[in-house]
Amino acid sequence: MRPCIGLVGSILRANVRAYAALGSPVAAVVKNDGYGWGAARIAREIDDLVEGYVVADDVEFWALRMRTRRPIRLLEAADPAKIAALCAHGGVPNVTTPEALAAAAAFAAAANRRVTIRIGIIDSAGWSGIRAADAAEFAALCAVHDLRVELWTHITSAARAGAAGNAFDSAVAAFRSAHVDFAGTDSASTAWAGSARHGERLRIGAGLFGARLGGSVATTCAIRVVAPVVEWFAPGTVGWAGYGDVAVPANRGIAVLRCGYGDGFPKELVGDDDILSVGMQYITRLAEYSTPEHALIDERTDLDRLAGRAGLVPHELIVGLSQQT
Repeated sequence: MRPCIGLVGSILRANVRAYAALGSPVAAVVKNDGYGWGAARIAREIDDLVEGYVVADDVEFWALRMRTRRPIRLLEAADPAKIAALCAHGGVPNVTTPEALAAAAAFAAAANRRVTIRIGIIDSAGWSGIRAADAAEFAALCAVHDLRVELWTHITSAARAGAAGNAFDSAVAAFRSAHVDFAGTDSASTAWAGSARHGERLRIGAGLFGARLGGSVATTCAIRVVAPVVEWFAPGTVGWAGYGDVAVPANRGIAVLRCGYGDGFPKELVGDDDILSVGMQYITRLAEYSTPEHALIDERTDLDRLAGRAGLVPHELIVGLSQQT
């Protein structure tokens, strides 16, 4: 007997439509194998709704390539030796060095076709790109090659959002001034979708699952955790829950559920939604009557609030629950 942990495909699709309603194409971020839930499984649900996908590196690119014909963008800095194969198969490599730029241009010339690359404008260490201060110099290198260029950034700090956005805008201006063949921008992840600066393409990851991250888009939790009831105690028949540290009200029943932190359900959620204890495999929860199962997470769940209650960012909660699927 195990908890049933899964994704609701119809809700994944509804969430994509909610972001697309903002008026920009949606690129689904499925890095870390779709946050652990399976990039291919997610692609099967939403492929007809998205403009493309975003993955971490070339390993994830090849794993997903056979599942979709749509463009796949990469976040990791491209290895010049791998650029030709990526471009030949619909990849959009993240180019951050003159050597990688030359490799992309060489492939375009040899294949006699237009090639699109992407260039990240970094605000801090932690992802691959160039500094805004180097944009004019890099734009001049791009201008001599017959390549289409997408610019992207990742705003991770609300306190620095204005400065990071302005730096990105200055980089965009530098590329335009250099008369680079400009293919647009994606500057908004889930947190900034719907803001004044959401860019020409929306890069949505945690939002697919229903997280908002402070954004304004109305999404629904696509994760479902349903735990079987292994035992139920009528009111007054047991005085303690868990390992004997939590007193049970004499007038309340208790359900013992087969789910716990070994299944990715955070133990910090004790006290939330009538939960008295969370062990490795079992949860005790106040319950007025016996039922076969309890839904611990479903479409009524606010993922952001639940993650905050557990002391996690929503990404951690999403990935943690995926590990048992």
